[in-house]
This record gives sequence, structure tokens and C-alpha cells, in this order.
Amino acid sequence: MERTIQVNGEDYHFESTYDGDSQYNVQVRCGKKVVSSFKISAGSESEVFEAARAHFSADKELGNLNG
Repeated sequence: MERTIQVNGEDYHFESTYDGDSQYNVQVRCGKKVVSSFKISAGSESEVFEAARAHFSADKELGNLNG
């Protein structure tokens, strides 16, 4: 699954793949550069991107990303 999501005024491309046991691997790109990769627990596909956006936004606010 893929989706472009705006975080703090910038567009990021989120891609997720199901890993089993309600776990999703998420990769976030800005252009062609991968800026973050992490796992998200979600009860359904519809919850994945909102949880991923929240996780990524928190990492960005805390300064845990270089991109």
C-alpha cells in the first residue's frame, strides 16, 4: 500500500507492507531519498497510515531524522 501524506507542510511518500501479526513495515521517502523505516502495529489496513503519520511526525519533531 502506498500513500502521499503531508507532514509539517512537506509531502512524504509512505509505503507499507504487511509483516504478519498486525505488524506493518513502513518506509517513508522524500523524493527518492528514504528518510525513515519502522514497524507499526495496526488492527487493520485503514489504521496503518494514520499511525505511521503520527509515528513519523513525532520522530521529526524530536529531531530523530536526518532528512
